Amino acid sequence: MPWRLNGTSNDSELNLILLPPKMVTIGRDEGCTLVLVQKQVSRRHIEIHWAPGIGHQEGHWRIRDCGSTAGTFVNGVKLTAHQEVRLNHRDVFEIRPWKFQVVGPSSDNTIGLVPQTLAAESEVEGEYEALSDAQSTANLAQGLLVKLVEASQTLHKATDEETVGQAAVVSITDATGFSNVAFLKGVDWRSPEVVAHRGAILGSQGELEISRSLLKRSMNGIYILKGGVSSGTLGASLESLDIRQAICVPVEAGSTFFGWLYLDNRTGSATDSPTKEVAGFAKAVASMLGLALSNIQRSQMQQRFNLEKKLMVDGTMRALIEAIDAKDPYTRGHSDRVSKFAILLAQAAKLSDEQIKQAGVGGLLHDIGKIGVSEKILCKPTHLDPEEFAQIKDHPRLGYKILKDIPQVRDLLPGMLQHHERWDGSGYPDNLKGEEISQLGRILCIADCFDAMTSARVYRPARSISEVRAEIKRCLGTHFDPKFGEIFLSIPESELLPLISTAPQPVAQ
Repeated sequence: MPWRLNGTSNDSELNLILLPPKMVTIGRDEGCTLVLVQKQVSRRHIEIHWAPGIGHQEGHWRIRDCGSTAGTFVNGVKLTAHQEVRLNHRDVFEIRPWKFQVVGPSSDNTIGLVPQTLAAESEVEGEYEALSDAQSTANLAQGLLVKLVEASQTLHKATDEETVGQAAVVSITDATGFSNVAFLKGVDWRSPEVVAHRGAILGSQGELEISRSLLKRSMNGIYILKGGVSSGTLGASLESLDIRQAICVPVEAGSTFFGWLYLDNRTGSATDSPTKEVAGFAKAVASMLGLALSNIQRSQMQQRFNLEKKLMVDGTMRALIEAIDAKDPYTRGHSDRVSKFAILLAQAAKLSDEQIKQAGVGGLLHDIGKIGVSEKILCKPTHLDPEEFAQIKDHPRLGYKILKDIPQVRDLLPGMLQHHERWDGSGYPDNLKGEEISQLGRILCIADCFDAMTSARVYRPARSISEVRAEIKRCLGTHFDPKFGEIFLSIPESELLPLISTAPQPVAQ
């Protein structure tokens, strides 16, 4: 049976647990794992699925919009139709009017989804009073306006969630005289996360000591505590903590709810500042905090999207490299080894970190074009005839054509195209000479040749490292860039030996 959510209360007890490799679907259709009955929810709105780890990448949960009409929002950023992204702990995703917060993953990779609707709550009880935005701003005195300008400048300089939250808390305590202030993040008033605080917000064991009932009421507006403990009508937390004054303000930007700014004073610390005036100041700070958090969150989501693109490109490149290895088993691992030799050479040449990285990636991708060369030619156990060799010589151009429209590797293209060019101009595909060849091309040429000569082939055995080093020295200024060649020869054999192919000599058919 599917789970169903059709209420409008902000205190739903549902906590949906996801256990890999199970996939969860959410939408209006009765066949979904979780059914949301609101009409703005699409029939199959989202999927949440487990992505197993590949290589060094850990497994993780992912959310995908299924082409919904109203859209899916992750941390306030709308996914495009059918876009998917990794889910992290404390992420908030919206299928409006519902919000869900991700709790986890735990050690067994399970995560929980805690729902929280966006429906307004009009309840006003006993000692609590709701305060509209207009009422709050009308009560700002001139002194607090000055403090608000100072707070704005401080929040503007903050660059991460914790820093901006702490700036808001400090601004409120300094300006209002309230001794206990916190920025609490989350959409579930039962278990908010303390991002920043001052005063008696946490108990001796780290437990949260505030009025959660005030948080609950403040999901959709400003609430203040009108009376003190003597009224006898307050909640248990207010009675036990002896709270004399309390204000709670939602922190939001547009339709995105981030959490609360919570303020209270307890016995012996009540301030003379008018409560509504303080609430107005806190609301103004909350507005600036919400805007700052929105900007930070949008930047973080963009970084996450960029990482998704990079992982996708990396995965595609790795698949192509493995396809080449599958076509020519005698050169399996060649691209990985060329990458490592190129990195060693770039490091020995004291190139920049970015250039060292390019050498490594260029080494991985330099032979991508061989995907377009037949296995018959790649694996031929005898010398190639002129027509066959012409096809082999075309693989740098094929690689260039395959990768030229991928922005992430654009800077590597010259090196990949030119790794068979020679210093004296006798190389291919363009007979470039000397420094007409890109720096990366000259580095890859040395790394490629070194691995080729120290690896066994079906038509010849591997050569010893001393023989290969002698050959490189002999060809300085003809085949190889003399400067980079000398630098490569300066690399200790102890650093090269662990990287050399140990594959056995293949047997000719």
